[in-house]
Amino acid sequence: MTSKTGFWQDTFEQLVELGASTAKKTAQSVTQTFSPLKIAEKIVNIDSSQTIQSLEKQPITKDNHTPLNFEKLQEKYQKQDEQRTAALRQRLFQLVKSTEEKVLIDKKQKETEEQRREIYEQQEKRRKEEERKRKEQAEEIPQGKIRRSIFSPKKMARRQQTEFKPASYNQ
Repeated sequence: MTSKTGFWQDTFEQLVELGASTAKKTAQSVTQTFSPLKIAEKIVNIDSSQTIQSLEKQPITKDNHTPLNFEKLQEKYQKQDEQRTAALRQRLFQLVKSTEEKVLIDKKQKETEEQRREIYEQQEKRRKEEERKRKEQAEEIPQGKIRRSIFSPKKMARRQQTEFKPASYNQ
């Protein structure tokens, strides 16, 4: 039985070692294949003996540039900031002004609407009052025939005569 367990243990250990070595080799081959340093060296055409580290140690000496005037840069940035600030202030002022105008317009519209409503309510009230008066007048006074002309006696309203009871009538 020992031979069987030994075989399985040896196989498992061999697989673990193989996996570890494969992972290391794969990582190394990937870094060698896609090494940014190698790519940069090929692009710049640097000798293989020189490396990036040796280049970093060497001082960079290029005389084809002008030194920066930081005061001038600071002044230009300050001017740009002032221009942006002025533009933002102007925009803010316009926003505030436009909102104030909108508020005033809305207020005027509400006032005119309120006035129209009040005028309409007054007119409606008057109309109802006149209609009520007409109905009262129509109910209170019974009307007979109305004389249409002064000169036509036929069209005069008949006057009702008083009624007499038969018992009080003397003949």
